[in-house]
Amino acid sequence: MNKLRGIFSAGVMPFLVAAASPAQAVDLAWSGFGTFGYAQSDAPANYQRFIDEKGTFKRDSILGAQVDARFSQQWGATAQVKLAPSDHSDTQWQASLAWAFVSWRPSDDWLIRAGKLRLPFMLNTENADVGATYDFVRLPQEVYSIAPTTDVVGLSVSKTWFGETFDWTAEAYSGKASTYWRYYGRERQYDVNKPGSWFLPIDMKSSGLVLTARSLEHTFRVGYHEGEASRPGEKTGAGFTYGPCLPGGGGLPPPYCYNLAPSGMDKIRVPIVTLAASVSLPENFRLTGEFGKMRIDSASRGLNRWGGYLALSKRIGAWTPYVYYAKVKSSDEARSLYRQFNDNANVVNPAYRTYQRLMADLLAAYDQSTVALGTSYWVSSKSVIKAEWSRVDTGLVSSFVDAPVGGESGNRRIDIFSLSYSFTF
Repeated sequence: MNKLRGIFSAGVMPFLVAAASPAQAVDLAWSGFGTFGYAQSDAPANYQRFIDEKGTFKRDSILGAQVDARFSQQWGATAQVKLAPSDHSDTQWQASLAWAFVSWRPSDDWLIRAGKLRLPFMLNTENADVGATYDFVRLPQEVYSIAPTTDVVGLSVSKTWFGETFDWTAEAYSGKASTYWRYYGRERQYDVNKPGSWFLPIDMKSSGLVLTARSLEHTFRVGYHEGEASRPGEKTGAGFTYGPCLPGGGGLPPPYCYNLAPSGMDKIRVPIVTLAASVSLPENFRLTGEFGKMRIDSASRGLNRWGGYLALSKRIGAWTPYVYYAKVKSSDEARSLYRQFNDNANVVNPAYRTYQRLMADLLAAYDQSTVALGTSYWVSSKSVIKAEWSRVDTGLVSSFVDAPVGGESGNRRIDIFSLSYSFTF
């Protein structure tokens, strides 16, 4: 019942509020979008949940529809639904309400929105589901995965200053969302003694301020986002202690285990800084770079990380070939703890080795880089075919890789071929 009430509040109330504005004819505009994407790697282990040597359509495929309602020059509303792989299961698809908000523009330079919103993190966060709005086969996850959630139910206020060269927009937002954080245990899950993924429900509150400078050729963006994460009805793990292996290892001699600390926290502060620039160069070249850094003080120390990429593309008629280099790295503390936990698993009592590796997996650490070479071919202004080869090199560990039983996600080289068709209508 609470979930239905939340969907009603986020999806229906914006339209009811808008309908309460001065009555006149409603102008409706319908649109849709989709991507059919195939990806295959040369590795048996899953990468980014779905990509392996067998190939998959699940990683990049999505369908969506949107309706925009205009009630007057000042009032409007937008709703968007999409069908994509579930955000809380690796085996299911999920239909969800992506956007549902009412907008009020009291003047040309002010915009106020309320409802379910997509946040302005990176340059393509708000349009990430619409593959026909960018040239990459998929946006570099080293950066685009850093935000714990990109959607909130809340309020956004933006102000634009129109200039001769650049238009400057400041957007402030605040809201909350229920989301999931995915974990993968290479030898066992947290509550199940077998390898696999599980999804931890998280309640997020997020507020932020983003400044964007945009001209016909260049875009620059900087943002600061302050999040607060909590688990519904439970405390969040605060860290680890070193002592007798749990459960039932109190009678065993050292070496001991790293265990989750018995104490927890009601909420976790999650500050995020984002920087982005896309610059037009001579001869139809474009240079794009984005960077994000998140800090989180919980047991999952690996989420405390930074990520960035630099891309160069060139428009040649209907073709846009591109190359980019991306990297993500957890903090020194997180990578050091992962090494300690893994090493300790090799020396503890054999009955607790699987458990100790689970503690390492709970850190959710990252250390990897990607080189990608691809191209887009614009069939029309609303449809594009894309192809890409990418090579992923993992360092000590990468939580993008579902490590096999007895194996590691680190020290791997994975080649991935991707082909997709994206469209809007």
